[in-house]
Amino acid sequence: MLENATGTVTDSTSVEDETVEAAPQEAMDDIIDNFTLDDLLQYGAEEDPLFADDAQHKGMKPINQWIQNVPEDVRKHLANIRADYTRKTQALSAAKKEVEQAKEQMRLQTEGFVNGPMARKLENIDTETEYDLFDAEGMKAEIQRQAQLMLKQMLQPAQEEIEVQQRRLALDKFKMENPEMTSPEYRTPIVELLQSRPELKLEDAFYIVKAKIDSQKSATERAEMADRKARQKETVLKSSKGTKAQTASVPQFKSAVEAYNWHKTRQTF
Repeated sequence: MLENATGTVTDSTSVEDETVEAAPQEAMDDIIDNFTLDDLLQYGAEEDPLFADDAQHKGMKPINQWIQNVPEDVRKHLANIRADYTRKTQALSAAKKEVEQAKEQMRLQTEGFVNGPMARKLENIDTETEYDLFDAEGMKAEIQRQAQLMLKQMLQPAQEEIEVQQRRLALDKFKMENPEMTSPEYRTPIVELLQSRPELKLEDAFYIVKAKIDSQKSATERAEMADRKARQKETVLKSSKGTKAQTASVPQFKSAVEAYNWHKTRQTF
């Protein structure tokens, strides 16, 4: 038994029971309020077979057809997960952008060193002149030439790597500007053309295939248009012939009564 500040006597056992019951409820509320995408990812097949890692469920109604009919708590969970996913995606995008910027800065610095003024100077090393190695100036000139040749040899792999990177970047940019080239309509003939003509660049092969496809489409469109015109003309001619035949078959009448009787017998009115 406990006595509180007002002198009221309470049962200590009931107070402890209420505290024990309240604690798990508060913990559960905290878990629900902070349910995140990570929690959803950790919820697997052990908890529900529908959440198998290789799940590919099909045939469900679109989410907008049922989401308003589920309990509010479920919609709140979904809203929290969506917001958490958006935050993580934005964070990953920002981190990726920083990495790409750092890589680009490093590439520019490396390119500036490898293909800068020093590299251009090394392209024109004099290898023809013969220096007198027994002369101090001749020995100095030969040492400088050998040093330049060694430096040029050391820079060559880096230059080749930069050329590969530049080519890769150019191809990525070209693919982004021409997304249709990844479709089967373009990809298969491009691959076949490159295999038969390995001297072609990917860009050249794409333009050749594109020109051929565009030409085929134009020819198909012209044929379809010509066919439509021919059918329209045929319809007009048939209609015109029918009208002429009908008009030619009507005789010349001597009186209105004769015309009336003729049309009446043929039920033309």
